Amino acid sequence: MMERHSLRMRVDSCQEVIDHISRRLSAEEVNPRIVDQLKRLRELLTMLDHHLVSETDLYRIEVSTNQLLRELGVLFSQNEFGSLYDHTLQ
Repeated sequence: MMERHSLRMRVDSCQEVIDHISRRLSAEEVNPRIVDQLKRLRELLTMLDHHLVSETDLYRIEVSTNQLLRELGVLFSQNEFGSLYDHTLQ
């Protein structure tokens, strides 16, 4: 049971990051298609049946989310949007 809860928390974490990025980019002057794609991605993640997500599935979701963050990091940097979050964890 704890394993299932952990998997769900990890999926939820990916969803939350994508949601934060989507909201931030909505406030910036970026191509609206980027924002739409992020919203669609988040919607897809909300449709996941958490009982069917395996560790392998989750690994793929996390790798994809990290790749998305790297690619969008370039957009943030080039457009001088600054940091997604106002604070860092230590």
